[in-house]
Amino acid sequence: MGSVEQLVATRVMLVDDHPAMRAGVRSVLEKASDMCVVGEASTGAQALTMVASVKPDVMILDIGLPDTDGIALLREVMMLSAHTKVVMLTCQTDETSVRMAVDAGASGYLTKLTGPREIIEAVRMVRRGQVAVSPDVATHLVSAIRGQRRNGEPRLTVREREIWRALAQGLSNGDVARTLFLSEHTVKFHVHNLLQKLGLKTRAEAICAAHRRGMSLD
Repeated sequence: MGSVEQLVATRVMLVDDHPAMRAGVRSVLEKASDMCVVGEASTGAQALTMVASVKPDVMILDIGLPDTDGIALLREVMMLSAHTKVVMLTCQTDETSVRMAVDAGASGYLTKLTGPREIIEAVRMVRRGQVAVSPDVATHLVSAIRGQRRNGEPRLTVREREIWRALAQGLSNGDVARTLFLSEHTVKFHVHNLLQKLGLKTRAEAICAAHRRGMSLD
């Protein structure tokens, strides 16, 4: 006789604002006999309403949502359904994003380049209480650690540097979002990361710091 884990399917919820992405992940999971998709949401608000009633075993969550960032949503999910394990599935691979996700309670962190087998195995791993990290995320983390500058200056991602330059030009979050083809919530997420890395508290401080550097930001 199989174990209880083998007999009871893992109930998975998908949260991503791209229907094609959700459909792709759903088709992958439906091929596994030990798991089933019990809900889908495209916004943070939908996800919170659904998770309160569905209480999934595992949630697969994107960082960039139209009404909130995934890290903030992750914290709320942890309060609503503490037993739910959350696996981030996103394009963000920078060290700060990974650390923030783990600090907020994520049990896994995968990129959208992760293959079908790896996604299925990640769900199984977090259900068993393990941590699942895709190889490309692990590679980025190792590179980030090795690449820290000797003078102790924080290592910024290309996107964070772009946003820092935009802030120094006096652009609002909405203007930055339109210029870089991002959602405004994603811009807020990067600004938060940027300030943390620089040890600053406000946008004004970030602007002054950029001007002191002559906007080279190299």
